[in-house]
Amino acid sequence: MQKKVKEESEGMTSRERILSEAVRLFASKGFGGTGLRELAAAAGVNLAMVNYFFGSKKGLLKEILDHFFSGYLAVARIDLAGPDPLPAKVRRFVQGAVTYFEENRDALLVTITELPHDDPEILAHKASWGRQMVEIIEQEICAPAKEINPDFPPALVLCPLLTSMMSARFLFLPVTNKIGAEPAQSENVDAYVEYICAMVLSGIADGKMAPEN
Repeated sequence: MQKKVKEESEGMTSRERILSEAVRLFASKGFGGTGLRELAAAAGVNLAMVNYFFGSKKGLLKEILDHFFSGYLAVARIDLAGPDPLPAKVRRFVQGAVTYFEENRDALLVTITELPHDDPEILAHKASWGRQMVEIIEQEICAPAKEINPDFPPALVLCPLLTSMMSARFLFLPVTNKIGAEPAQSENVDAYVEYICAMVLSGIADGKMAPEN
């Protein structure tokens, strides 16, 4: 009882510690490379507690996906809502999403890289979240954009495209820094947002491929 009270006073219960360590370990070692015993030891709990809270390692992965996707959808619903012009809404959404990804880097890595397409249960779980995001993109971006450009890509294409563009910075940053980009420049979130908005709103050929000052 004393241990539980101490945990809660520090702001993290056993369940929360398990989730936190799972995100860290899955991001660094991979879902397949992380054992439940290793995870339990890192979280300071026994193996039975992991199974009690999440049922299995797959159940734990689904919990991580749910937490990350629910936050991502919240950003989309808030930042894409309202009567503002399409460019303003897109820029606000990209800024909000990139900031969210920045604050949840490990969860982003797990969500993007640990999504086995050969597992029907995980695939269906991903699809249920994906459908919600596609609906938001269709309503808030694609429908208004048709008034500007009838050939604007449909939501089913734009949704994964936007997510991939926004997450690329975090997935490839260690590599791009080695290629030649200065770390300070690579970490410039505002510039990254402007590059994405220029490509999405105007395209590579016609867009202003430089951040606005």
